[in-house]
Amino acid sequence: MKLELERQNFLKAWQVAEKYIDPKSSKESLSGIFIRASEDGNVTLEATDLKTSVRCKAEGVEVREPGVAVVPAAILGSMIKKSASENLLLEINSERGFLGAGKSKTRFAIISAEMFPNLPESSGAEKIFNFNAGELSTLIAEGGSAASMPTDFPKYIGACLLRAKEGLVQIVSTDGKRLALAKSLCDSINNAKGQDKDDLIMPAQAFKDLGKTLGSSYPDKLVNILADDSTVWFNLEGVEFSIRLIDANFPVYERILNDVVETSMKIKTEDLIPVLERIDIIARAIPAHVMSMTLSPEKGELKITARAPERGTASEAMNAEIEGKFLQVGFNVGYFMDGLKILGNGDIKIEFSGDESQTRMKRSNSDDFLYMLMPARLSPQDKIAETEMGEFENINYAPEEASEAGTPMDYEEIQSENQEENNQQ
Repeated sequence: MKLELERQNFLKAWQVAEKYIDPKSSKESLSGIFIRASEDGNVTLEATDLKTSVRCKAEGVEVREPGVAVVPAAILGSMIKKSASENLLLEINSERGFLGAGKSKTRFAIISAEMFPNLPESSGAEKIFNFNAGELSTLIAEGGSAASMPTDFPKYIGACLLRAKEGLVQIVSTDGKRLALAKSLCDSINNAKGQDKDDLIMPAQAFKDLGKTLGSSYPDKLVNILADDSTVWFNLEGVEFSIRLIDANFPVYERILNDVVETSMKIKTEDLIPVLERIDIIARAIPAHVMSMTLSPEKGELKITARAPERGTASEAMNAEIEGKFLQVGFNVGYFMDGLKILGNGDIKIEFSGDESQTRMKRSNSDDFLYMLMPARLSPQDKIAETEMGEFENINYAPEEASEAGTPMDYEEIQSENQEENNQQ
């Protein structure tokens, strides 16, 4: 194989492909990029970590001699990026590769092409819908924000649900203590043939990495989503991504969400986040990472407190538009800030269902994204009376039983309770 490369144009496809290698894998082939150069002058690059794959067309290449080869991504990529010449010559035989740039020539080892896995083909897959890549990137970032990286089961904790049905695209994730739901209208959904393709469950990290690529490299392109029983494809002009589906049941999250509001608060995220970042200096010393929030509707005041026996106490008050009942409730600071940051700057509404039930965050002027989290259980040490706020010298700092990081959402219990109510009716 012999190729003439225009460095800048070739790098556009190369940098997309190299995001999907697995340099830490024991399989050498997964750290390489498969180059296919055909007689008709087309060159494609393929890469995979076995969960996610990419196949993209390379521009800025003239094929002198066709062929196939697997090249080490880290070595060849570094040589191309650091080359002082814009015109390169890549030659590969059965044993070695050579990269020429002006008077410079580098020899490197190649990887056996026979060891490279066959990437899944989308030719027999069913089209689900198409969507703007930039908008899909935003949906993935928002809807995937409540996933965690599990060490064991259940599998859905580290997964995202992509649902396309009845003119609506939804992306959902949950780790049992919080849930994120992003949605958008879509008029291209195909539910006529494959009702079993309405719900697609994918590894959260792979899905979120794809979202970043779509947003940064193809924000204005149209992406076509296809699927079969094991794989989902995201096809754009000149590039095709694929992700292996997870064989798991996603929780029936609709049964968890409720519309009970005992206390509500309107506030700007850019005002609240800096306060939480200061509170977090103390809260991060607590294993459960818990803070206490006191909402006083009659005062229009929000107080946030964190206590760490070995570090100290932090308390901060701010004005807020609060309606409903007086409430003192605990939260994991990290989880709470995750929701605020994904909502972005602007006015948001936070709805509290009580000190032991769910709290929901959403933008004041839109229902396109919902972030729900469960409160953390406060210990007696965390519960500071109004008269004690700020009087740290009178507070007993003796260690007590640690607060829990959060109350898990029990999907099976909720489902059982709903069934009992239906039977009684």
